[in-house]
Amino acid sequence: MHSRRPESQSGVILWLALAVCLAYANALNGSFQFDDYNVIVNYEHVHSWASWFAGLSGGIRPLLKLSYTLNWTMDIGVAGFHFTNLLIHWVNAILVYQLAKAFTRQQWLHDSLRHVPLLAALLFAVHPIHTEAVSYICGRSASLMTLFYLAALLSYVTGRTRDSKFLLNLATPLLFVLALGVKETAITFPLALLLWELGCGGRWQSALKPQGPVWAVSLLAVLFFILSNSYFAQMQRSFEFNSLYGNLATQLSGFAYLLRQWLLPLWLNIDPDLPLLTGVAGALLPLFIFVALFVLMLTVWRSRPWLGFALAWAMLQLIPLYLFLPRIDIANEREMYLAGWPLFLALSIELTLWLNGKVLRVAAAVLLLTFATLTVLRNQVYASEISLWQDTVLKSPNKARVHNNLGHAYLLAQRYDAARSEFTAALQLDPQLYQARYNLLRADEESNPAASAAAVTTNSAAASAD
Repeated sequence: MHSRRPESQSGVILWLALAVCLAYANALNGSFQFDDYNVIVNYEHVHSWASWFAGLSGGIRPLLKLSYTLNWTMDIGVAGFHFTNLLIHWVNAILVYQLAKAFTRQQWLHDSLRHVPLLAALLFAVHPIHTEAVSYICGRSASLMTLFYLAALLSYVTGRTRDSKFLLNLATPLLFVLALGVKETAITFPLALLLWELGCGGRWQSALKPQGPVWAVSLLAVLFFILSNSYFAQMQRSFEFNSLYGNLATQLSGFAYLLRQWLLPLWLNIDPDLPLLTGVAGALLPLFIFVALFVLMLTVWRSRPWLGFALAWAMLQLIPLYLFLPRIDIANEREMYLAGWPLFLALSIELTLWLNGKVLRVAAAVLLLTFATLTVLRNQVYASEISLWQDTVLKSPNKARVHNNLGHAYLLAQRYDAARSEFTAALQLDPQLYQARYNLLRADEESNPAASAAAVTTNSAAASAD
């Protein structure tokens, strides 16, 4: 790790491609899962280019749907969707490398950090918390948005270094628009630029002018979201979901949960059973964790700016937006896809500063091998809907929706007894879950169609007698 030979660009690209292939090759065998059916398989607007174009006027996330349409019209099956996700992840790992290299060049220890960018990018490439954004096809909303988001950041950084008006005034705002076209949470980008400036020793006051076009785009985007019927309807539903204090408590809880998943990715879960909180009193431990990390961020900003930058970046991506636009799903691991890359940078820098020579190489190899192994194992869970929801039931046994989803997977596989058991468990946990009640009736009908037909005849006769 301490060789003075510079890393070639082509060599880095090949190493990252190898890392992605080793960690995610078995993801190509995965099937469509859960929301994939709602937004791809059974969603006609992504089944042809004419349908995609027709849906532009009333839909959301047009660029994400464009990517689905591209895969669907190529007619190479679910493997094509997975292969595209792997390509996106590979490009993102390259972007992480380039941004890490640009960041370390601004640090006073830059000469001793020359191998940090590659290590950070490799950790990003193989960490198992990213499986939800890569192995789950619908996770593309996070990975593709991150691609344009990081590309916009790299464009801005390069434009600042070269004083390029083309990059600052055209390329960066355009890439920001593309990120917004994939997922509206990219609206945090202007604040991310300010964090970058502060993390690299700059002053936010002097950065506002070159960031002007980006801030103008963000203002237009906010106006568009407000005036768009589709987006505004979703915002209205979010506003009605919880109080501001409840949102704060819930998001702090989700923030602590996601950091734990990043730090110790042994219990990855596509549908965690996190409580919807109504006040800060229910989130005292997450509040303590947040305050402690916030104080740490402020304390180390001058002496260890990479650590302060990483913590500030994670807080920006995981908390503020959802205070005002809360969701039913309190925390998804794919949120860490964009939020976590500076954490890999900070970890790589700290390892490099604390360890030397052979010890550093061994520690890096152990980390990479461990993460890659966990990723391969996690990909096996995504092999089918049954395996995914069986795993989720083990980790969220008290969540009704999880049992209903496993029951639905059994129902599709015509395992009717197992399906009925899961639907019954879901209704015991939540008697108001109408999907489970409907699915239970459907399981009875499909498993015994003759009895179902007799019941319909009897009911019809009784209705006629009345």
